[in-house]
Amino acid sequence: MSDKNTLGLSRRRVLGGLGAIGVASAGAGLGTSAYFSDSESFVNNILEAGELNLIVDWATEAHQGSYGYSFAEGEVDGGGDGETDYSYEISDVKPGDSGTIVLCPKVVDNPAWLWVGSADGATDYENGLTEPESDVDGSGGDPGAGNGELSENIQVTVSYASGYSTEDEDEDGEPDNIVCEDKEELDNPDDYTLADLMSELEMGWLIDADRSTPEIDPYPASEDAETQEGPCLCIEWEVPTDVGNVIQTDSVEFAFSFEAMQQRHNPDPSNPFNDTTTNSS
Repeated sequence: MSDKNTLGLSRRRVLGGLGAIGVASAGAGLGTSAYFSDSESFVNNILEAGELNLIVDWATEAHQGSYGYSFAEGEVDGGGDGETDYSYEISDVKPGDSGTIVLCPKVVDNPAWLWVGSADGATDYENGLTEPESDVDGSGGDPGAGNGELSENIQVTVSYASGYSTEDEDEDGEPDNIVCEDKEELDNPDDYTLADLMSELEMGWLIDADRSTPEIDPYPASEDAETQEGPCLCIEWEVPTDVGNVIQTDSVEFAFSFEAMQQRHNPDPSNPFNDTTTNSS
C-alpha cells in the first residue's frame, strides 16, 4: 500500500494559482486539460473508457486597502475532449494586500484520477525600478522573466473546502468577501510562499479526493455540470506587512492545468507531468 501522506492530498498535493490583481482582476480563470478518452487492452479485448468532461468553477478576490476590492467568478469547461491553459498575473500589490482563490473541479459522468500541474511554475518580472526599490534590489531593473521577487514574498495557505460562499458586509448587493466552507487547512508552514507552491506544481500532483481513507481515492463523478461532488481547493494569499521596497513594480504570472484520467481500467495512474506511475492501493 502506498503512503497516503506522500501521495494524498497534502500541502504538496493541493495546488493552484492566484488571480490577476488590478485593472485586469475581473478576468480570472484556470487551465484545464484532460485525457477525456482512453483505452486499455486486455488479452483480445479492448475496453474503451467512458467520456470525461472536466469543468472547474473558480472564484477570486483581492483586498487592496485604499485601492479597493475586486471579485470575479466563472468556470472553465474542457469541452469533453480538449485542453485549455490559462495564465494568471499578480501585480500592483503592496504589503498587507491579500486575497483568495477557490478552484472547484467537477468530473462529469465518470470518476477519475485528477492531476494538477504547471509547465513553467511562477515567472517573476521586475518591470523597472523605483528609487526606493533600487536601494535594495540588485537586478538593475531588468524587466525580463525571472528578475522579480514577488512570488518569493507572497505567502500562501492551502486548504480543502466543500465549496465557497460570498458575504456582503456592506449590504450593497455586491460580494466583498469569499468564505471557503468547511475549510480544512493542510500542512502549511508559516513561510510557505507562492514560489514554493509553483515549484512543487511543476512536478504535478495527484489529488486525493478523500483524506479519511488510507488509500488514494479518485475524484468522484458529478452527474452534471452543476453538481459538486469532490473537494474544492482554497488558496489564501497575503503579502506580509514587513515586506520592503523590493517588490515595488514587480509582477508574477503563471499557468496551471488539470488533467483527468478515467479511474476505471486504470488502477495505477501515470503522472502526466513527470511520466511516473502512482500505485493507488
